[in-house]
Amino acid sequence: MISTEARSALPRIDAPDWFAHAGEVIQSIGTKFFHRELIALLEASIPSDAVWIIRYSGEAPPDVVYTHNVSSHAMDVYMNECGGVDPFSRRWKATREPGVFTLETLRDESVEYLLYTRLFLPAAQVEDELGVIFPATAHNCFAFFLERVSGHFTRAEVARAQLMYPALESFYRAHLGWMFNELRYDDGADVTAMIDRPTLIEDRSAEPVWSNAAWNERFAAHPALAAQLGALRGGPLPQVELDDAVLKAEALGADFPLAPGGRMYVIEPRPRGATDDAVLSNVLQIFTPRERDILDLVMKGRNSAEIAETLGLGVGSVKNCKMRIYRKADVTTEAALVTKLMALYEAHP
Repeated sequence: MISTEARSALPRIDAPDWFAHAGEVIQSIGTKFFHRELIALLEASIPSDAVWIIRYSGEAPPDVVYTHNVSSHAMDVYMNECGGVDPFSRRWKATREPGVFTLETLRDESVEYLLYTRLFLPAAQVEDELGVIFPATAHNCFAFFLERVSGHFTRAEVARAQLMYPALESFYRAHLGWMFNELRYDDGADVTAMIDRPTLIEDRSAEPVWSNAAWNERFAAHPALAAQLGALRGGPLPQVELDDAVLKAEALGADFPLAPGGRMYVIEPRPRGATDDAVLSNVLQIFTPRERDILDLVMKGRNSAEIAETLGLGVGSVKNCKMRIYRKADVTTEAALVTKLMALYEAHP
């Protein structure tokens, strides 16, 4: 982590300087500077040591848009090892729920959470994260993160973020509205970069208003797509299965500037399983070679005496090593360890 200056001089949320920050956010609406100004306002309200802005997009890997005071090592670990187990991303994929979340509120007993906290947090040299999630479309969102090197975000700080959220979300919706409205007049490079899946927007009369190049290419190459699109228009289903993907529909609000009351259609890849070879490989990084040997035998149902005989160790050494494995896996018993890791080992015998 790159050292930072003390944040004690940050303006109070009711100070003139804070309102000046808010004014800068409003001035940046519709420009490429908006995201940085918005997270600067969040930083000016809640002390932190580093910030990230990440785009979550359906089943696609997270896309890091902006960072400040984040080391290249932390970035590499996130992109190469931990993006797929990011608990904020996993929550978005499961619930599509916007709002304010801390890492602690997302805590669970999953292998993915274990991986994230054991690999990413040490690499980033942080103890806690506070995420503020803004939906861009039904399937895409932008997540703004504050990170803290030492200590956790307090209830009062989380309450402050929640208090600010309606105003921040309004700024964000105004920004999106401005950008989508620009599609009437030009290609809207910033918007088309955000919408990287084949996408069609229709007005309330089912007339096409806008589509990106990926949609046009897909539509031309797959004549059956017209019938599948018609099925979504006339039925209650939110999606239909394609040969190699999923076609999803989203109703647009009356305030959506490009097509009030219209619909957006997006083609997304089929969801991938949450566990794969990379996840198992990364889990095993947590343990030493000796611990991995013992873990493999535990997962095969061997008891301590059998493990000791197989590896040429004393039973006491095996038991001590098991205790270290439990601590690293954030469990207290062998049964809990097996339960946590069973899905990975069953998928990769």
